[in-house]
Amino acid sequence: MAAGLAIVSVPAAMTVTLTADNLAALLRLATACAAVGLAFLYDDPAKPTTATAPAPAWHGVAIRTAIGSAVLAAWWAAALAVTLAGAQDGTGDLLPLRALTLEAAAIGALGPAAAVLAWRLAPRGVASPTAAPAVLVALAALAFAPRSAAFFVSVDGPDWTGAHQRLAAVLAAACLTTVVAAVPFLPRRSFTWSGSGATQASDQPAAPMRRGRGRR
Repeated sequence: MAAGLAIVSVPAAMTVTLTADNLAALLRLATACAAVGLAFLYDDPAKPTTATAPAPAWHGVAIRTAIGSAVLAAWWAAALAVTLAGAQDGTGDLLPLRALTLEAAAIGALGPAAAVLAWRLAPRGVASPTAAPAVLVALAALAFAPRSAAFFVSVDGPDWTGAHQRLAAVLAAACLTTVVAAVPFLPRRSFTWSGSGATQASDQPAAPMRRGRGRR
């Protein structure tokens, strides 16, 4: 995320006039860095040792997601403040802040979505080696989409509304992926090994054994 702030801070500190499209592109690049950074938030090397903890595993994922969302919101506010402070000749007034915030939410949501999915599939709980490249691939797919279905367009482009409708769908899909990957809707089944092979254990807890009275 520090790299993202540097992307918008360096041009803001220089005496150069950027257009509204230039500022929007810098904000998009900065948010992409933040999304990759969020992918590292879900690394949990202790996952094998906490698999039998009484608290469900998705509780930890929910806490990390809440923290990541708060950090992303604060980071986005800082990035906008720096961008608007460094804008010259009134170009900052031309930025559609609500639409750009939707873009930031859609881009940022890709990080948790990829990370939670990778965390669910990783037996050791280390998700970033898979999630970070997946976020970059997803961003590349959005950036190089066909012009008829572009996600990132010019500020005054004719397809501005359509692009942000598609980004809203990306945001909804990313949030849904995060929830589905985090919450185990299906019960986990345990396996025990015997001499004849693996035996599937029951999902229900075993009934307590009653002690009988011994004969005197």
